Amino acid sequence: MKILLLNPPAHDNKKFIREGRCTQEQGVWATLWPPLSLATMGAVLEEDGHVVKIVDCAAQEMSRNALGDLTRDFVPGAVIWSTGTPSLSSDLELASFIKGCDDKIRTVVFGTHVTVLDKECLAAFPAVDCIIRNEPEMTVRSLARTVTEGGCLADVAGITFRTDTETIVANPPRPFIEDLDSLPLPAWHLLDLDRYRLPLKGKRFLMVAPLRGCPFNCSFCTCHTYYGKRLRKRSVESVLKEIEYAGERFGMQDFFIWAETFVVDRAYVAALCKGIIERGLRISWTSNSRVDTVDKELLTLMAQAGCWMISYGIESGSQKILDEAGKGTTVEQAFQAVRYAHEAGIKTVGHFILGLPGETKESLEQTIDYARTLPLDLAQFYCAVPFPGSRLYDRALKEGWIARPDFSCFKQDCAFMELPTISSDEVNRYRTLAYKRFYFNLRSIYKTLMLINWKDARRVVTAAKDFWRWSNK
Repeated sequence: MKILLLNPPAHDNKKFIREGRCTQEQGVWATLWPPLSLATMGAVLEEDGHVVKIVDCAAQEMSRNALGDLTRDFVPGAVIWSTGTPSLSSDLELASFIKGCDDKIRTVVFGTHVTVLDKECLAAFPAVDCIIRNEPEMTVRSLARTVTEGGCLADVAGITFRTDTETIVANPPRPFIEDLDSLPLPAWHLLDLDRYRLPLKGKRFLMVAPLRGCPFNCSFCTCHTYYGKRLRKRSVESVLKEIEYAGERFGMQDFFIWAETFVVDRAYVAALCKGIIERGLRISWTSNSRVDTVDKELLTLMAQAGCWMISYGIESGSQKILDEAGKGTTVEQAFQAVRYAHEAGIKTVGHFILGLPGETKESLEQTIDYARTLPLDLAQFYCAVPFPGSRLYDRALKEGWIARPDFSCFKQDCAFMELPTISSDEVNRYRTLAYKRFYFNLRSIYKTLMLINWKDARRVVTAAKDFWRWSNK
């Protein structure tokens, strides 16, 4: 069967990342990620002999009309695409457009939002035939085999679908993949990799996912919806082979080590770093971590293995806010984690969430002051969003912090929850203030300038314009 995999076209002239728990507009530094889930799904489908085409409309700047022309030329039996909460209506309405190209095409979507609100989404968008719930690879394999062989969709675990009589049926869930080494390497050959560039540095990069799942319980996160709570790890050998392959086949030397939380199992991370060093892999990579799972020794080893930047989910400078969000970390641990990274020679990015339950003007001031005292190289300030699939979503509905959800408002650059302790307007005001206080000083300007690849002047100008727009909303 011919199968078309999509990252949908831009919505309201905005490009979105739709990868697991990260369903957001492209970042302030104008970065779009290589679509890892699509590439892995493509590899699984190619392994079964299907003819696969991947189109990242956002990265390729492909309009809906151009996508229609491509679809009519390719004549796929199924079109499968990723979805996100803030672009949900546009993402799901795309099914009507696809059916308009050929009403015989089977339309299939996946993502965290449609996993949680599967029946509601199918009911509201009748042109969507099927939803893949949770991690998609083995479900898409089973679905494609069933369709090709003329089988019954009722036998495909992990999907919610519409029957011929318009009945919506949610099949039992599919177990999460136990042996991640059984997955083929992502089909990056189906994408134009020159379109994916690191922010500021401008270098081509790929994503590598060594593990899945997160055992932590932050109230604002949807990661359990996609990959579950239990940590599942690929073998170190498998990850090393993927890095080597990416270098040999695509000339890649820069990587984003993608995980819900990369540094969870210290022994695993250390083994991977030692493998990179022993094989002489001259690579450069970034990753994320909690602030309570790193230490000086491990960060030093990571730096020796090529880690040049680490992102920490710091969230707040108020211990009360951290505790209420179920973060399980302390303000002091964040300070130590940033300091240890700098001593190891690793750049740091701090991620903060403003407007979490219990937030006040005083706690926001505390967070902004804290961010400025940390020796961070970069900082991102988000607004708390109660994404479906998070505990925060359930609480926000119960407490009346949001009215009937307008999911187009569920964007991390604009607060809309009306908490009893602070208004959304105040949170938005403090977010703007946070960016100005953090970046508009000589220290931050110098650190940012040192990260820029000045050979790529166009990207530098774009990043500067985007930052100015964000900081002056």
